[in-house]
Amino acid sequence: MSTRKTLLITAPGSRRHSLLAAHLREKGFSAEVSPAVFVRSEESLPADYDRAARNRQLGYDLTRGEIGCFLAHRAVWRSVAETEGPCMVLEDDARLSPAFSPTALRELADVIADTNLIIRLFSQRKPPARIWRELPSGLSIDRPAKAGYSAVAYILSPKSAAALAAGADTFWQTTDDYLDDEAAHGCPVMHASPEMVWHDDEGRSLIGVREKPPVPWQVKLRREWLRAGRNIRAALHRMNTDRKLGLR
Repeated sequence: MSTRKTLLITAPGSRRHSLLAAHLREKGFSAEVSPAVFVRSEESLPADYDRAARNRQLGYDLTRGEIGCFLAHRAVWRSVAETEGPCMVLEDDARLSPAFSPTALRELADVIADTNLIIRLFSQRKPPARIWRELPSGLSIDRPAKAGYSAVAYILSPKSAAALAAGADTFWQTTDDYLDDEAAHGCPVMHASPEMVWHDDEGRSLIGVREKPPVPWQVKLRREWLRAGRNIRAALHRMNTDRKLGLR
């Protein structure tokens, strides 16, 4: 088994697309473009963005860039759900690290082929982790103790892609937060070590800067109460998942 394809989320013909395409060619690798999504105005917000839930949970909106990012990844999940094997997903600020190799990629694909696992190849946060599986290439698949937070690069199977897509018909979280919300989609998020990808955004994010508006104390209190509930749910789900993975 090998990955059926690599999907690159980018604006075709953009500078970021050109830079990553050149980088991949240098590595002897290629990727299929999955178009980025841009939400141009408030009037063009998609109906499946649950603005009410977002404001109830956190008290402020997603940025248009965050909405576009989520829609682009959701399109990838829907596409991968229809494939016959695992796929690697890259955002256009990903770069392959020295740890990357076709052999390591095949090994990861073999492990998750018939599972609902997701394997991150880069993590913004670096929480403590336990080794779940060691691979012949020297790579290991680790289970982070906490959320890793990143959608820059990951591998998923058709089964995990279908689960992600099914939970995202409507959405209020960022892509990174949703990937880490295992209780929402049911897919354990693992981590490849050493990391096979590094992050090069040239200091410029396409997501946009969020300005959190001031909110009344009642809203802050509700937000913290709801956050505590989500954290408890996440912790209980992670404990149960780790038990199923043989890590408890």
